[in-house]
Amino acid sequence: MIMAEMKPYRIALFALTLIFLVAVAPIFSNNMAFLLNPAALFQLASGQWVVVLIWIVVFSSFSLFLVFPRKRGEYRKYKGAYIAYIVALFTEMFGFPLTLYLLSGLLPKGAWTAPAVPYTVFTFGFLGVTYDLMLTSLIAGMVSVIGGAIIILGWKKIYNATSLVTDGIYKYSLHPQYLGMSMVILAWMFAWPTIPTTLMGLVLLVVYYRLGRTEERELEKEFGKAYVEYKAKTPSYF
Repeated sequence: MIMAEMKPYRIALFALTLIFLVAVAPIFSNNMAFLLNPAALFQLASGQWVVVLIWIVVFSSFSLFLVFPRKRGEYRKYKGAYIAYIVALFTEMFGFPLTLYLLSGLLPKGAWTAPAVPYTVFTFGFLGVTYDLMLTSLIAGMVSVIGGAIIILGWKKIYNATSLVTDGIYKYSLHPQYLGMSMVILAWMFAWPTIPTTLMGLVLLVVYYRLGRTEERELEKEFGKAYVEYKAKTPSYF
């Protein structure tokens, strides 16, 4: 009954998402065994702080499109939370894997077996350093690009809007900017799980959900019946 009521594009999207998750599950399982094994500590501790800074700047730029234009100051603190998440993520990825360091101290020396060999796509050089790009990181990067595009599309539609926006990306999602941010967070939570980023990521997902609900109440007061009708036929996020 539920599937019968869904629009064809939603059924197709659901099916493609399910196929994608099943297809990448073995890859993620293998790479998680590597990333979460403290025996891989010295393989992952690259200390490339310039690279850390570059990626922090790139991914933090998404937060510039998150501000709701009519209430610019209200959500500033949540931008800071997202940036803190990005700092923690890429510090552990290209700087020093604090999570593995902490895990390695929980068991006696030699208790951890050799880490699994992660799936890699290709090897490349950047700023004089050679990297083996993990397939999970490539997938997370692709999802992040899509999420970033959704954020920008949503921002462009409402930045100078003076009336209720229901077309473009807003035809398919009430909160495309929060959807895009959530896609970035979820992608890297699974591709590079660490203690701080997992905790911070879960908190941010709850924050964005609550912000979306708050906006819905405010817009319903402002636009009345028009927004109620729009909300009734449009998914909140995905």
